[in-house]
Amino acid sequence: MDFKPLDKITYRPEVACFFERTADYVMLEHGRVPDADIVDDFFDDRPPHVAAEDSLHFGLLEDQNLIGIAGILFGFPEKTDAYIGLMLLAPEARGRGNGAQLLSHLTGVAQARGAQRQLVAVLDANPKGRAFWDREGFMLETSFPPIEDRHTRHRLIRTI
Repeated sequence: MDFKPLDKITYRPEVACFFERTADYVMLEHGRVPDADIVDDFFDDRPPHVAAEDSLHFGLLEDQNLIGIAGILFGFPEKTDAYIGLMLLAPEARGRGNGAQLLSHLTGVAQARGAQRQLVAVLDANPKGRAFWDREGFMLETSFPPIEDRHTRHRLIRTI
């Protein structure tokens, strides 16, 4: 397995193809097929006080094929936090330990930047995702009821 930093200019087409392959999750979260806005949000969505350089994106590669992506924000919600905005594996990569490898990479990056906690939000409608985060030692911090969409989100946290 290889990990590669992803930037919007170079890797946008590859990430767009990846989202097409992971349309099951995009449909679950957004209720629509992957489109240009989904790709742009992966690279650009961050709270206003988080600088662009504090938002990193990574790809997980197997035989030069993109099988996973992840985005991580630093300084959100607290200064020493690392917030995983999205970690997603291609269907053929799920259930093979790739999620744990990608998370381990993100944890190493977070620790190198001085983060003390990792956070992630998981959809109530994604019990397999929740089980993964539970296995990795994340604990429920708080839950957010649906506002504009139909999803309850559970914010999970662990000390690193």
